[in-house]
Amino acid sequence: MTRKSLSLMAGVAAAAIITGAPGAFAQTAINQTATNASTVTGSASTVNTGIGNLAIGSSAAIGASGAVSSTSVTGINQAFNSPTLGFGTVQQAASNTGVGAAGLVTNSGTLTIGAGTAGAGASASIGATGAAASLSVAGIGGATNTAFTGQTFGAVTQGTVGVGAISNAGNILNTGTIGAGTQVLAGTGASASISATGATASVSRTAIDATSFGASTVGNIGQATSNTGSVGNTSTGLTVGALSGAGSSASVGATGSNATVSVAALNSAGIGTTTLGTVTQSSINNNATGVSNIGGTVTTGNISGNGAGVSISATGAMGSVSVASIASNAAVNTVGVTNQTTTSTGAVGNSGSIVAGALTGVGASANIGATGAASSFSVSSISDTAAGGIPVVGNITQTTTNSASSAVTNAGTISLASTSGIGAGGSAAVSAMGAGSFASFRSVK
Repeated sequence: MTRKSLSLMAGVAAAAIITGAPGAFAQTAINQTATNASTVTGSASTVNTGIGNLAIGSSAAIGASGAVSSTSVTGINQAFNSPTLGFGTVQQAASNTGVGAAGLVTNSGTLTIGAGTAGAGASASIGATGAAASLSVAGIGGATNTAFTGQTFGAVTQGTVGVGAISNAGNILNTGTIGAGTQVLAGTGASASISATGATASVSRTAIDATSFGASTVGNIGQATSNTGSVGNTSTGLTVGALSGAGSSASVGATGSNATVSVAALNSAGIGTTTLGTVTQSSINNNATGVSNIGGTVTTGNISGNGAGVSISATGAMGSVSVASIASNAAVNTVGVTNQTTTSTGAVGNSGSIVAGALTGVGASANIGATGAASSFSVSSISDTAAGGIPVVGNITQTTTNSASSAVTNAGTISLASTSGIGAGGSAAVSAMGAGSFASFRSVK
């Protein structure tokens, strides 16, 4: 679930939003709890934006959610207006408690976008989510960009002991589709996504087209997510134009349980260090009826943006820490000790096709994957403007389990209409994996 899609979510939400606008309130400690015990039915209608561009930081979304706790700090063409002394501890809990059909969250809308160009950080999304906790900081620059000040947070607790789990027990179903075949994802970090998610927790700091972003600090991060409901994505597909923006993406996915921490700089300069404390993640999917993604066909034009990606995925349980710099100044970041535990019980199935033009962007990708459980720690530098960015990283411990009788299947196909091959560091892959623990440090120019 993206920062931008929260605005149209149905269900129960607790949110503290600090935007780049006058009158924002000062706040140090943040405590949020959201609980939903009813069914949630999203829109079945069509949202048509007509012909025209999606401007910088704009969004078009159809969503349905059970319970959401969210805190965001956002600046778009304007400096942050967040508390002068920064934030204290952040504690978030979210639970979708209805079991099975009693907690059903379903979404079936259609999003149609006419000809145009998607700007930096613009998004089009359709999704159904059981329970979510989110802490995000995003600075999106432009012609009138003012320097983004670094943000400071104390310890972040999302669903760990003493706070309440980020948990979903209901069935999650998304059948929505996106038709934007003539909308070009030219802006940095522009995205189009369709998703079905049981439980998710996320902490992120993102710089897009920024000319200056101060050093940021986040204390220890604890995340615990749990899903016991079925998760299904039966969308007939997603269609967009070319992906020419750095870090642009088009994706269709179904996920049981997900805990993620990300630091990203896209097409930016003057990015200061981000320092994270100890990261502890527990992500558990225990789902007798499984996670299924019948993603239809994802159709795109050429994939030429550096680090751009098209994907179709089905995942039981995921824990991930990602530090990425694309076409930026390769800031030196620090991550403390990382402990990841991910476990999945239940079948995971993925099908669908990617039909795309040339895959020529540096580090660009077209991937279809089915995964039982995965723990991932990654640091990447793609086409950065300067060498460096070597991180300071503590010890990494990963324990990943896909339980017995939890079959993983993938029937996806990829077709690239190109005779120019694949760009430097690019990938096109169809994969199926039971359990995987990954630590990756990668640089591509």
